[in-house]
This record gives sequence, structure tokens and C-alpha cells, in this order.
Amino acid sequence: MKRLCLLVIGCLFATFSYANNILPIGKAHPHLILQKGDMAKIRTLVGSDSVALRLHNEIAYIANRAMQQPVNERIQTGKRILGVSRSVLERVTSLSYMYLYTGDVKFAERAEKEMLAAASFTDWNPSHYLDTGEMTAALALGYDWLYDQLSEASRTTIADAIAEKGLRAAELSDYWWYRGANNWNSVCHAGIVMGSIIIADRYPELAKFHFAKSTKSNHLAPPSYGPDGVYPEGYSYWDYGTWFQVLMIETLRSSGLDTQGLEKYPGFLESARFMDYMQSFDQRVYNFSDDGVASNISNPLLYWFAAETNDMSLLWNDRIITSSSKRLHIYSRRLLPLAMIFMTRCDLTKVAPSENRCWSGHGEQPIFICRDENFYLGTKGGSPSLPHAHMDTGSFVYEWAGQRWATELGSQGYHPLEAAGVDLWNMKQSSQRWEVFRLSLDSHNTLMVNGKRLKVDGSAPMLATYKEPDYSGAKFDLSSLYFDLERAVRTLIVDSKGKLTITDEMTAGASDCRVRWTICTPATPRVLSRTEIELEQGGKKMLLRVVSPTKGIEPFVLPNTPRRSFDTDNRGTLRVGFYTNIPHEKSQTLRVELLPVLD
Repeated sequence: MKRLCLLVIGCLFATFSYANNILPIGKAHPHLILQKGDMAKIRTLVGSDSVALRLHNEIAYIANRAMQQPVNERIQTGKRILGVSRSVLERVTSLSYMYLYTGDVKFAERAEKEMLAAASFTDWNPSHYLDTGEMTAALALGYDWLYDQLSEASRTTIADAIAEKGLRAAELSDYWWYRGANNWNSVCHAGIVMGSIIIADRYPELAKFHFAKSTKSNHLAPPSYGPDGVYPEGYSYWDYGTWFQVLMIETLRSSGLDTQGLEKYPGFLESARFMDYMQSFDQRVYNFSDDGVASNISNPLLYWFAAETNDMSLLWNDRIITSSSKRLHIYSRRLLPLAMIFMTRCDLTKVAPSENRCWSGHGEQPIFICRDENFYLGTKGGSPSLPHAHMDTGSFVYEWAGQRWATELGSQGYHPLEAAGVDLWNMKQSSQRWEVFRLSLDSHNTLMVNGKRLKVDGSAPMLATYKEPDYSGAKFDLSSLYFDLERAVRTLIVDSKGKLTITDEMTAGASDCRVRWTICTPATPRVLSRTEIELEQGGKKMLLRVVSPTKGIEPFVLPNTPRRSFDTDNRGTLRVGFYTNIPHEKSQTLRVELLPVLD
């Protein structure tokens, strides 16, 4: 803690001194992240590395497709034009990259048209400033990378739009993200800083003001990765927020400015390992919180972290994914050209697998993950009060023999819920958010007591981890999350043969407690007895059984059909598990196994 406080104080002092500094003016273009000689290195890499070639071809596909499409229009969906901003960013970066790679001016001319069209929008939707931040980043990168190809009139139009619709739009309200620590902070401030540096020669005072304000505020974001690298919002929001946090750092570096220690916060660099372990070796993601069901996710941003830490093992699993013949999923394709720059900094001859089967991290959202060729266990503590959280504290996912037996249903689209009038972003105890089935306690692989929600203001720390040759796991204290339990401690242990044991130590309070122990599964269940349920899928079987107590246990199989008009379909999944009863002020230890059934 002392180290963190000293780092924050030092970084804020550096930030305050920036207010009086003159931003770089007259620096040769391009200089925003892309440096002289980078394209030559990329050409060499594409010619020698199959993964680089595949990513390059992905960029070429995006750029050539954009050549056949009309420019984006300002089309608002609900409260957002974020999809438009992201499309502009994807097209501008890909087209600019292809111009610099091939020298073919058609790509530059098409990117110029895209930027001028965006510059002509009435605004960039500053009330939802993520939209504005991404659009500002798009035009800043395009302005810089294509500077020599743009006419002076186009440069003026683009710079004016960055100033008026990007930076000055940040003055229209006392925006909450100036005080926030989640992905909004990273995205909004990276866009503002990139825009500030690009227009500093035309709008020096405006640029200096917003540069100083945004670099100061951005120091609130990196501590959320601490202490060990867990990103509380999950894997897709790590991808989103961290990409822009890296853009902030790289923008400062490439402009000859101090990074102010943004990359040195405890947990920030370590978060790449968190992201590495968020996929099993069967390439399915651990999708806690507002993350969707997904597989074969490539994370090219890991190349930046590998270069930064000189740890090429971070790339092992990702390069397997990218090298496979399966369809590739890249969340931040719009930033893929920058990943090509970062890839040139890596010694790809040293890529090797990590020596560790397990990874864990403490913090607001403590996580434990263990994976090998046969199984994958991901489990968490944390709180429903965190950004994008579900009522999934104590939940877990589990894979064995290439099948996911305990799964998360994943996120549900924001706009349809908002359009249905759901008060989605209200995180209070009585919020309608917790009525959405996928977000509610009802759908997650944890305990429900007397049919009540978890306490939103409760939190589950990770008490212990176990990383032994024959078994691995973690223990969480869930006590503060239940209204009617005085004590709730959950321990999950997986042995080397894939048997998962979940032990729940519970003490009832003043009320009798009816406890529902649940997993959500895509498997086909068959109730064998009061204490045993057989699960079957993909030609494999597992036995879900209660080891103790053996009396008073009631098995169940429940459908996941939508309960309300705004709930989405969950076909192909069911909830299975057991009920047990605990008299008031009594204790019970419930031990349940997921046991592989071997031929």
C-alpha cells in the first residue's frame, strides 16, 4: 500500500507539472505510436511469420471491404453512436495502414473521405462520451498517419472537428468519468490526449488544458488492476479499457513525453497473465460479469505486454488460437494495425508455454483459475456492486474432456434492455437490473438462500489458494452476501484427474434456511437418486453427486426459459442441483462433487 501511495503521489506531481509544458509542435508525421521504420519491420514480419500474415490479411480484408462501402453516417441507436465511432476507427486505422504498407493512394483517399464525413457530423454524441472518445482517436490517428497525403483543407477540417466535437465537447458537462476508474476513464482520456497532441499546433491553449486534465484523471484507472492483475469487469472489458490505456501510454511515449508511470501501477502489467488464463486450452472463455459466451478469442494486445515485460510465454496460447484453422474472433479489430507495431518488438523465437497450471489474483474481484489439457476451473469472489457485475459471487465454470459442464449464460444486449425500459445501470439492492434472468442470482452457479438476492453491498474475499501437484483450488468467504446466513464459506478443489469438489460451510442466522445449490449446464441431465444426477454431452458423462449430508437432499432440474418479456432465450441450457434445509442457528457442510465418468 505504501508503494502504491508513493507511486500515485509521484505520478500526480508529474501530471501537475505537465500543465505548464508545451506539447510537441512541428514533430514530423507520422509520430502517433507509429514511428519511422515501423512499416519496414512489419513488412519483414509479415513475410516471415504466419501469425503476422494472418493478422495482416485481416487488416487487408477490412480495408478492401471499406473500399466497397459508403462512408458512415451519424445513425444513433438508443443513447449511442458507439457502433458508428468504432466503424470509423476500424476503417481509418485499416485504410491508413494499408496505404502505408502498400503505397497505394486509393486507401488514403478512402480514409480521408471517412474522416471528412465524420467531421461533418452535427456532434459525436458527447452525452455518451465513449462514442466521442473513440471518434477523436480515429481522426487523430488518421490525421497523423496520413498527414502527407491530406490536403491542407482536409487537415483543417479534421483538426477543427477534433477541437470542437472532441475536446470542447468534454467541457459540456461535469462528466462522471473524470472521477471514474473503469473502462470509460481509459477510453475517454486516451481519445482526448491523442486529439490534444494532434491539434496542439493549431489550438495550443485548448490542447494544453485538456491534455493536463485528462492525464491527471487517467491516473484513477490503473489502480483498478491491482494488486495482482485481475480486471474487475471481465475479459472483454479488459480488452476494451486496456487497449485504450495502452494507447494513452504509447501516445505519450511516441510524442516524446513522459508516461507519468501509468504502466507501473501494481497489477497493470500483470493483467496480461489474467487475460491469458481467461481461456481454456479448448479456447472457451471464462465469461463472468457482462461478458458473452465466446471461444477462439485472439488478443493481439498481448504483444504489447510481452514486449513490455519481455515475457514471450504470454503469447503461447494466443498464437495457437491465431494459427488454427478455426474462425478468428478479435474484439478490438479496429486497433489491429497497432498490434502489428507491437508485434515487431517481440522476440517470437522465445515463445514458450507458461510453467504454471494455476493463476490467482486478489483485489475487488478475486479470481482463481486452473487449467491443463484435461480440465479448466475458473471461480471468483467479489461483489455485485462492481461495474458490469452480475449476482455471480462464488460462481464458477468447469470444463473436462473438451466439454463445459458448469457454464455462464453470459451477457445480454444493453440496447434491447434499455429500450424495454429496464433500469439497467442502477446497481442498488432493489434495482430492476437484478430481475434480468442472466444477471440475477437465479441463473448462476452458486448458492441461493430462501429465494433472496445477494446483498449488493456485500463482498467475498479469497481466503486461500491451493496449488499443489495433485490438487488445486481456492476458498472464498461469502458470508457478507447473504441475508439469512451468518456464515458461508465456499471451497473449490479440483484434483489431477478432473474431479471437482465444492464444499459449502454454512451457518443459519435467526431464520430457517432453504438453500439451493445450482449449476447451469448445457449437458443433458438424468436424476439417478436423491443425491445423484448424471450429466451427458459430447459422448462424455459426469456424475453430479452430494457426498454429505446424505439426508434431506432434494435434486432438481429447472428450465432456463425467459421469465419476463425482456429476458433473452437460453435454449440448450438447464439448471440442475440440490436443495437442502438448515434450521435457524444451525450449521451444515454441504459437499458436492462433479466426478468424471470414465469408460
